[in-house]
Amino acid sequence: MNIDKIKEIQYPMLVVPFHGENVEVIIRELTQAQIIACGGDKFSLIETIDDKLRAKKKITMKDRMEYAAMQAKIAKKSLIKPTYDEIFDICKVDVDIEKIKHQMEYLDSQMALIPDCPKRQRLEEKFNSLRVWFDLILPEDFLAAITCYALGIDKSDIKEVTKEALINAAVLAKQGNDNPSDHLDGTFTAFMKDDINNRSWAYYYDMKKKNRKSR
Repeated sequence: MNIDKIKEIQYPMLVVPFHGENVEVIIRELTQAQIIACGGDKFSLIETIDDKLRAKKKITMKDRMEYAAMQAKIAKKSLIKPTYDEIFDICKVDVDIEKIKHQMEYLDSQMALIPDCPKRQRLEEKFNSLRVWFDLILPEDFLAAITCYALGIDKSDIKEVTKEALINAAVLAKQGNDNPSDHLDGTFTAFMKDDINNRSWAYYYDMKKKNRKSR
């Protein structure tokens, strides 16, 4: 029995949407180290009221690029059968991938010759748009479902965490000289506990800073 067959037995089959249609995939949940390797440490799984308010602001191309790249890497690392490349081949049937690659290479070469100016910025915008498109060639609903499972979101309590809970956890951690995640009861992965710790301390020190200014 080869390693691929062992993986198929080891990991579960999941039904996920693909352009609105249900498809079956064999997938694995990623470890903390694997998520970080995919760039997941640049994003938070916690969504507070503040996050929702900020979400109304304009998302930059850099934000889109980093998030698209992260989703693509997570899909590549978590999909067992079919693999990311096999699905990519299906999605690119009606697309001239080589032409797009050549466009990106040309734009990249031109940017290397031009100093920072409006013309270079326009070239960067075109290049970045192609980069995002390339990373998001798989359907949005499919990538969202794969990311959700790979990060263990649905079986956790990470979406129940609030700003108030994070601040309270940080206050208790400060008193106990430990971590905020030690004071927040729930089902969380190691990656999520780091997320909780980072967000808790950020809110805590922001609160302390505001309190000093108000005196």
